[in-house]
Amino acid sequence: MNKKAVFLALIVLLSLVTINTVSAEDTCETCHPGPANDYALSSKSEFLDCADCHGSEHMGPETSDPTTVTPKTCERCHEEKVSEFSEGKHALGWEAMLAVPTYHDMPEAVTEKGCVTCHSIGYIWEDGSQGRCDTCHTRHLFSADEAREPELCGTCHAGDHPHYEMWENSKHGMLYATGSERAPTCVTCHDSHNVITAWGFLGLRPGDQDDPEWYEARQKIIVTMDSMGPGLAPNVMRDTYEEWEDLRENMIDRCEECHSESYARRELEKGDNLLRESDLLMANLIDLANMLYDDGVIDNMTRFGIYREGTANRFSAYMGGFHNSAKFAWDEGYLALAQTLVSERDAAIEAKKISMMLPMIQDNLLPLSTAGVVLGVIGIAMISWYWYKNRT
Repeated sequence: MNKKAVFLALIVLLSLVTINTVSAEDTCETCHPGPANDYALSSKSEFLDCADCHGSEHMGPETSDPTTVTPKTCERCHEEKVSEFSEGKHALGWEAMLAVPTYHDMPEAVTEKGCVTCHSIGYIWEDGSQGRCDTCHTRHLFSADEAREPELCGTCHAGDHPHYEMWENSKHGMLYATGSERAPTCVTCHDSHNVITAWGFLGLRPGDQDDPEWYEARQKIIVTMDSMGPGLAPNVMRDTYEEWEDLRENMIDRCEECHSESYARRELEKGDNLLRESDLLMANLIDLANMLYDDGVIDNMTRFGIYREGTANRFSAYMGGFHNSAKFAWDEGYLALAQTLVSERDAAIEAKKISMMLPMIQDNLLPLSTAGVVLGVIGIAMISWYWYKNRT
């Protein structure tokens, strides 16, 4: 046997053994120093090790993958919190994203960073559980204190539903910015896991038909939200008016921790009134967009764009009102919604003027164009005759 070949085979074998085994002195930190360092700072490190969550099958490179951690894993120790989360709005985040048609129409490169980043908080796992606890309790520290900080909520509650920026602009947010210990944060009013409010994300509710004008406007908005997609998401509005009232009373109880009951009711009623006015304006914008579409002035994509801009303005108006942010209630909200309506109305008027004038212009241009052709022929004939007579 070739000694050189045997020697090389032993070297390869020893290398494989070295790669595929972990010595007794090695720990998870050997390959995963970052997560291990974070976990060492976690309170969980005092009574759990990595294998308790990730399983013991993964013992180094080329071994079994670590056990996937899902809410069912967390539920072993945090049954109550997982239950609260599963009954709340965040657990439906993944389903809400999938319900929107435009999500499926966009490139994956866009949705991965523009949608999935936030909506994965309600991710549906193969074991049937929903949610990603590490969305708020970031790995591997899993700090409850960090998760309660409003800045963390601001990661997702921004853009066209800027709850964090509204709170930041409010008196509550200003107090927080000064370092005041009495400043309420997001979890003070919305709890940490349930996060369901009376009006919900879309500001819609069933029943309450004693205000016919508002009721009619809300029906138009519901139909529009369905056509856009958000209205198709689960639990976007309360099932009954009574459920809405119960959640409103829960919020009153929260407000009473710092304010009088009469003040709390008065301020929330102001928010209701602002929502009503915003709905009436939004309904007018919907009517205008539908009229332009039916008349063939705009296509469906442009109509969708008008819906979306108006919806973003409406969100800012009523959410700004309930978060006590004058900037969003007015500048980014009701005023912006009114300006959108006016600009679209003016564009519609211009389009209508042009459509009315076009037949008249065409009728007048036809005789002129005919006369122009005749004169042109006569001119060419005269030039040709002149050239013929004077040729050398």
